[in-house]
Amino acid sequence: FLVLGILIGIIVAAIQYIVNIISNAIVHITQVTSNVDAVIIVALITGAVSILGVLLSSIVAKILEYRQNTKRYLYEKREMPYSEFIGMVYKLQQRVKNKNGYSNEEMMEDIVKFSQKLTLWGSSRVIRKWLKFREISQAPNNNPTDNLFILEDIIFEIRRDMGQKKGGLKKGDLLAFFVNDIRDYLPKNSRKERER
Repeated sequence: FLVLGILIGIIVAAIQYIVNIISNAIVHITQVTSNVDAVIIVALITGAVSILGVLLSSIVAKILEYRQNTKRYLYEKREMPYSEFIGMVYKLQQRVKNKNGYSNEEMMEDIVKFSQKLTLWGSSRVIRKWLKFREISQAPNNNPTDNLFILEDIIFEIRRDMGQKKGGLKKGDLLAFFVNDIRDYLPKNSRKERER
């Protein structure tokens, strides 16, 4: 974002410089207009406006292209750690069902790997949700259901980062992939909304 700020500052300075040149040119043209034909004046003004329009549109296009390239780059970089996180969630789910196969050591290794990649590539929203999840899951008297709903919040934020909208999904919808009776753990207001 620092580069974007510098780029915008340069663009603003360039626009100010161009406007200054054009205003000076207009002052000069008005002094000369007493001796020049009106058709030539109209042609000069039209040309100046056209050049300014082309310059502004190319500057705006470059800014938009830069933003799009930055988004695309971040999508590519975030895809792997986010996919690994979803894989870790599915491994946890299998661990609960099978009572084996995914040891605490493997889980801690996956958590450390995810945290490392998240530090560099994760969005601030996903990082905040992840930190909240870690804080609550390490509390001595935590409610496992709270952990599940925070885990779902992380998945919603990951989907948002990857360009997916929530689009009608509600609390518990993504957890239904892992927990068959998740509806029983939803707050009463949420259950009534789903029954409608």
